[in-house]
Amino acid sequence: MTPRRLPGLQVLRALAALMVLIGHVLAEAEHYFGLPLPGDAVPWTRGVDIFFVISGFVITLSANRLMGQPGPFLWRRLVRVVPLYFLFTTLMVAVLIALPGGAKDTTLDPAQILSSYSFIPYERGDGRIAPVLSLGWTLNYEIFFYALAALCLALPRPFLALTALICSIATLGAFIPWTSAPLVFWSDPIILEFLIGIGLAQLWQRGWRWPHWGGAAALVGIGLGLLIVLDPTPLPRFIAAGVPAALIVASGTLLCPQRNLPGQIWGDASYALYLSHRFALRAATILLLPLLPASPFGAAIYVISVCALALAVGLLTHLLIERPMMRTLAPKPKALPA
Repeated sequence: MTPRRLPGLQVLRALAALMVLIGHVLAEAEHYFGLPLPGDAVPWTRGVDIFFVISGFVITLSANRLMGQPGPFLWRRLVRVVPLYFLFTTLMVAVLIALPGGAKDTTLDPAQILSSYSFIPYERGDGRIAPVLSLGWTLNYEIFFYALAALCLALPRPFLALTALICSIATLGAFIPWTSAPLVFWSDPIILEFLIGIGLAQLWQRGWRWPHWGGAAALVGIGLGLLIVLDPTPLPRFIAAGVPAALIVASGTLLCPQRNLPGQIWGDASYALYLSHRFALRAATILLLPLLPASPFGAAIYVISVCALALAVGLLTHLLIERPMMRTLAPKPKALPA
């Protein structure tokens, strides 16, 4: 079974995207309504860390089919993630040009725009290292990981080399006070989360699987609980979020029975939901806020309405844009699935 078709992995992709969506919507609601909301203690945006672990898992299983072929491997990964990202980056640039006030905390910076399309980390005026489509900071890590993996595929023991390379980069980042934004960004220990996914994939390939619904559900619960408990601690993110993400991804790969599960379409649509939800969130905020009372009831209506709109936009983006795009650009059946 290909990594794309692992039912548990698909559900986890949907969970990760939904967590990021809820986190951003709750933060926006608390900002505008000035009220603490239920669930705000949950580190929802750590869904990104789940994505990174999943990426390490998927890339390991995928790369095994293209050993010694770094070029085709990298091309397939770029085809999978770049077109839709470029589409939403271009949409963001268009918003900045046509409606400068419609984009929150983002200004029109030509250098930042160029760095966004080239996946080179760029430090904004406020000190944050992020592309013009701020969500794309995760794509900067993904593309960096793909490039390192492609480089190591040309070597005799690629995954050992990749592990050593990523550990070396993270170690240098811990001891060298880089001043260059790309070096600061790429050497962040968060890149170690990709290695967690690689390790889980190695176990999966060696048959370390114990299908058990109860065990899978329990491990997800433990992982989510640890996310909440460890988030306020001073532990580095690759531990505080990476370890819980490891347990959650292990539940969907090593423990989840390989049967069809409800909601797998949302796993397919998770990337589209991730890239599009900020646009839906901003549009809904502009339209809804003048209509809602500044009360807990108004905040609840806002959160529910925005989440529903973002899910609809994400699913339509997947069905009407991403899926046809992939049918056109993706490799033919003999090639590796995304």
